[in-house]
Amino acid sequence: MIGHRGTPEDENTLRGLRDAAGAGASGVEFDVWWTRDGVPVLSHDPTVDRTTTGHGPIAAMTASQVRALRTERGEPVPTLKDALSFTAGRRLTAMVELKPTPTPAQLDSLLSVIRSTGAAPYVVVHSFNADAVEAVRRAAPELRTALTHEKTRISGAQAARYGTSLNVSRYLATPSAVRDWHSAGLKVYVWTANQPQAWEKAKAAGVDAVLTDRVEPYRKWARTACDPAVTAAP
Repeated sequence: MIGHRGTPEDENTLRGLRDAAGAGASGVEFDVWWTRDGVPVLSHDPTVDRTTTGHGPIAAMTASQVRALRTERGEPVPTLKDALSFTAGRRLTAMVELKPTPTPAQLDSLLSVIRSTGAAPYVVVHSFNADAVEAVRRAAPELRTALTHEKTRISGAQAARYGTSLNVSRYLATPSAVRDWHSAGLKVYVWTANQPQAWEKAKAAGVDAVLTDRVEPYRKWARTACDPAVTAAP
């Protein structure tokens, strides 16, 4: 089970990642943008307006400017290095979502952080943007990658072009679809499942892990409803 953006109360912050891990998640998912000076930082949005007291696009700010901001709960915006140092230390699966397609310099910074923190064995780099996933696969074929996908059915053969996993909307994860994806050698992650009904459907479909905003309730449900293998992220 993967904590989606860590936790909703402290999304894309170290506090959120710690809280998700403390509640029983065996992995966390978070989003990455790059600052003006080329530092990858955690944020779902291209601007800091919604999640911090600051204003403006991350791409127009330096890393120091972003790091000086605080969320409403007083948390700083972490760098990717901060986040992966934490997850690698705990051996947590880290699902790193790339929002933009990285430039060559940005790609170098991404791979440098993944390797220097020792997080490579635990990272899954994923994106809605197929070009971003392909760029990572070309530059670092040893890393696990995944296409993030929604709206339309995608075959196992198509999804396998982008990596070893598929991160797919829970609405597409039918038992037959999951069998097809598994037959292509893919691990299947579904997002974002927040209620017992969605958890039951994911279980029945045979997915490998779910992304959820409700880590602790999912963990309690899974103790009695789910095979232990499915409560842990691969």
